[in-house]
Amino acid sequence: MTKTSPFIATIAGAAIIALAASAQAFAGHGGHHHGSPALAACMAVAPQSTKANLHSTFKGSSLWTDKQAVQTARNNLAQQILAKNTSLGQYEAALSNAQLKVIQDEDTIATGVCGQLSSTQLAAASTLYTNLQNNRQTVRGYFQTAHQASGDTTDDATSQPSAGVAE
Repeated sequence: MTKTSPFIATIAGAAIIALAASAQAFAGHGGHHHGSPALAACMAVAPQSTKANLHSTFKGSSLWTDKQAVQTARNNLAQQILAKNTSLGQYEAALSNAQLKVIQDEDTIATGVCGQLSSTQLAAASTLYTNLQNNRQTVRGYFQTAHQASGDTTDDATSQPSAGVAE
């Protein structure tokens, strides 16, 4: 039996899980990620008629404007840090409030989409969500094993990369 490098195995596993999750959740939507994990799970089991109305749901929401407000608030905070301003509270609060609004927008959209599902579809979405979370934990374990195998004993060795792992 050929031994596979733990690093290669973990990267391949992470890529497969991330690809499977995004492909399942957003099939037919150009691969754009929107909203909460609940929305992704609901979209994976939603009938085509629900998916067809998703574009108008996003277009009719304030999500895009609110995401722009997050970017503006983030830029304002960065500019204050670069200007050595030590009174950042109002800029941090503005960013927090903008981020909260985006989360609320995404939750409203997810609630609307998931609310259109039958009990059978909703149960399937719930199972999918749970399975994806379990797979995420498995991938984290793969990364931890790879870090341990590398002999790296720093505290950062157990931190997990977020790129490529479905959140």
